[in-house]
Amino acid sequence: MNQSDNITAFASAIGGAVTVIRLSGPQVLDIANRVWRGRTALSAANVRKMMLGRAAGDQVLAVYMKAPFSYTGDDVVELQCHGGAATANAVMKELLAAGCRMAEPGEFTCRAFLNGKLDLLQAEAVADIIASSGSAALHLAQKQLAGSLSNRINELYDQIITLRSECESRLDFPDEELDFDNSVPEKLQNAGKNIEKLLESATAGAIIRDGVPVVLAGKPNAGKSSLLNAILGFDRAIVSAIAGTTRDTVESDAVIRGIGVKLTDTAGLRESDDPVEKMGIERSWNMIRSGAVTFWLLDASADDLLAETAAIDRNAPGLIAVWNKCDIVPERQLPETGLPTVKISALTGENITGLFDAFEKTVFGGAAPVMPELALNARSAALLTASLEHLTRAAGFFTDGDYELSSLELAEASVKIGEITGRSAAPDILDKIFHKFCIGK
Repeated sequence: MNQSDNITAFASAIGGAVTVIRLSGPQVLDIANRVWRGRTALSAANVRKMMLGRAAGDQVLAVYMKAPFSYTGDDVVELQCHGGAATANAVMKELLAAGCRMAEPGEFTCRAFLNGKLDLLQAEAVADIIASSGSAALHLAQKQLAGSLSNRINELYDQIITLRSECESRLDFPDEELDFDNSVPEKLQNAGKNIEKLLESATAGAIIRDGVPVVLAGKPNAGKSSLLNAILGFDRAIVSAIAGTTRDTVESDAVIRGIGVKLTDTAGLRESDDPVEKMGIERSWNMIRSGAVTFWLLDASADDLLAETAAIDRNAPGLIAVWNKCDIVPERQLPETGLPTVKISALTGENITGLFDAFEKTVFGGAAPVMPELALNARSAALLTASLEHLTRAAGFFTDGDYELSSLELAEASVKIGEITGRSAAPDILDKIFHKFCIGK
């Protein structure tokens, strides 16, 4: 990505009430003034003031943000035009003709990183905020953007650099009677424990950031579609007393306890000669195998309760047995399933909160799930794991008195830690990260 270019892109989707067009670069003020005309030209005299003018024959608002006090750290101009595609595209065409080029995905945020406005963890948090599907993911991303995780990583980096300097001082002055730090082995151990503690958040981070695929499975007429509608709060799937109403998978996005989930209502599992229903049942089995959590619906009002429990696929991932229709038979004794079990009524909403409790415990693997305040993504977790390996070897070499090898291992550990925030990230790594962003961010 060339920082000397003047770049532009739509910063909001075309088709809404307003389309925002962002410009960033050393000459964007001149370029904007050639395309946009107001009573007063955009300049340092009216920086950060919204100005009304015209561009491409239509009314357009414009605001100038002078470097380095902008999102990217460059001069930035934002134009707000009517949201129709014709107006927005006409303004963009004139900007490109006046000297801008179209920005690459993530190029605005990449410039913010290169100009020192954000570190790499904070840049990734911007993408996480955009992609957040639930309040938990949004909360984590906002804290990361504020620098909470960066501060922890920077402390680790400084700690390792200090330990490396201690190793090298022993190499440079081996025969001197200097006051060496005798607590280096303990500090190396503590640094390793700090890394391990951060790594513990990686699994929770993946759950919160990526969401959880949840499959609703069970025999026909167990209430899967009713439960889907109850979780969503509106009628997404057709509900009927006729068994086999759902013949294909029905998918919807939802949020459970702040976590984004992909809900899949499946066809009722039974033997069938109907070729269409058989296709739906096979698709249901495929979805069950690929899910992370399975709500297995059991009909509490069925004549044969043991047949209900016998139908459970014990190999289904994240299995939770859900006795439904308990409102019909509130006093009925239900057989044990040997699984995490919840009794609900999808029709009345009874004990849906209990189902959500069981969901939380299943996805976090504990009896008392706690939302993490910090959570690593896969890239950071891999780099921390590599740094921990170097740190472990460094501790062994230091104990053996091989300070040179210990120093080399600590140098490698610091490089891996530095890649997390971008201190030592290679250009190809940056391209890989920022090309995951949407154009205009």
